[in-house]
Amino acid sequence: MVRPIRPGDAGALVALHARLSADTIYRRYFGARPHLSPGDVARFTRVAEEWRFALVAVREPGDLVAVARYEGGAGASSAEIAVVVDDALQHQGVGRALLERLIDVARERGLDTLVADVLSANSPMLGLLRVLGLPTRTVLDAESCTVTVDLRGHELPPERRERARAHIGAAHIGAAHIGAAHIGAAHIDAAQIDAAQIDAAGAALPGTPGAASGRPANAGPASTAKAP
Repeated sequence: MVRPIRPGDAGALVALHARLSADTIYRRYFGARPHLSPGDVARFTRVAEEWRFALVAVREPGDLVAVARYEGGAGASSAEIAVVVDDALQHQGVGRALLERLIDVARERGLDTLVADVLSANSPMLGLLRVLGLPTRTVLDAESCTVTVDLRGHELPPERRERARAHIGAAHIGAAHIGAAHIGAAHIDAAQIDAAQIDAAGAALPGTPGAASGRPANAGPASTAKAP
């Protein structure tokens, strides 16, 4: 299942991070990060701003296996992206499935470009960005690459547009609950969010029961230091 992240995913996010190898963490954060701080978890799971978005892949309730997000700024037409996938499910198309949906959401929300800072050694992510079928521009540094994905000519087929709108609508429901709870001190349980409306935006993951036939191209974890 692919859906927007919820505040109630906090425990599952911490558990996912604890399962990640040191190499996957390094690719994602450009350095060691053995634990997520409470502040990290709150920011990652409580996404209320229009210029931020995060999708998660859930294998079963409480078992979060991947996250893709973008972080922009108020009024900006560009945002930075990041993807991380459980080591056990890398190279099985999960990263591509999430990233394609995230790109559709970004386009539906009016963004023109997405930017990924990727370690030069992270060939799976660089390969994934190449096979998306969108124009890209790459700037090389000593140990990393900045890849800009141009969305301006990205016209969504009707079914993908509807799926992106469903994700956005589900995220708005979550954001409304965040505002009502006055986040900072309050804890929001996932049960507070209307599961039926959230699950309407879901999609089967590659390699899980009910998934569409045909496997997307393999994709490893994305690396970016700027889009937490």
